Amino acid sequence: MTNLTRLPLNPFTGLRAAITGGTSGLGLALVGELLTRGAQVAFVARRRDLVQRVSRQHRAAHGIVGDVSKKNDIHPIAIQIVGALGGLDVLVNNASDLGPVPLALLGDTECEDLERALATNVLGPFRLTKALLGALASSAREGRGAVVLNVSSDAAINPYPRWGAYGASKAALHHLSSIWNAELAGDGIHFLSLDPGDMDTPLHALAVPEADRSQLKRPETAARELADAIGRVLSDRRAAADARAQETIQETLHDSRQPAHPAS
Repeated sequence: MTNLTRLPLNPFTGLRAAITGGTSGLGLALVGELLTRGAQVAFVARRRDLVQRVSRQHRAAHGIVGDVSKKNDIHPIAIQIVGALGGLDVLVNNASDLGPVPLALLGDTECEDLERALATNVLGPFRLTKALLGALASSAREGRGAVVLNVSSDAAINPYPRWGAYGASKAALHHLSSIWNAELAGDGIHFLSLDPGDMDTPLHALAVPEADRSQLKRPETAARELADAIGRVLSDRRAAADARAQETIQETLHDSRQPAHPAS
């Protein structure tokens, strides 16, 4: 008899997820949201004191101190993620850098500010994803589902004045996501690039200090929306896996009912 192993109805049950920039704003909200849905969560941030604070707040989460903009931090971060979770099913590249603050015209942007935005928003996600591709591929082969969510922005599409460093880096990340998805979706690793919208976060307050916070989306709302998007990918993959398994069972049953040919 062929055994059909079904994934749980809740695609987040036992899910192994890692989130960068996980100590404030959207990242912190995602930590809480994924934990609530039954996932195992590791989060990454630069400041040890904030990592320790969030670890006390969410005792089930694994806090990792590291800076994704620094090349030498990437492999230690990746090793700690896989070690803490025993593998990886979902990576959320959420850590972001605005570039110059206050926001500056592109012609007035210092090269170092542009380099910092690119290091955090493009090279960091690229390096970390690359370092974790083996774990994600293993998850895909096991039928668990493998998803990389790169947090984007409407500034990746629209040319807002004074958002040059941030917008250019997010545009690069958005296109990188599309290319990676075209290359790896066939292997079961799916890439999402999603704009969570204007949120009431410390990053937004730095960028637009005069904004009316009452008109901004709560990060918890955005976290639910992003988690739902991840869940849809995982559920679609589960449905496809179940359909393939059912086909295998039917083929096996059909073959077992065929009359044996008499020996000549």
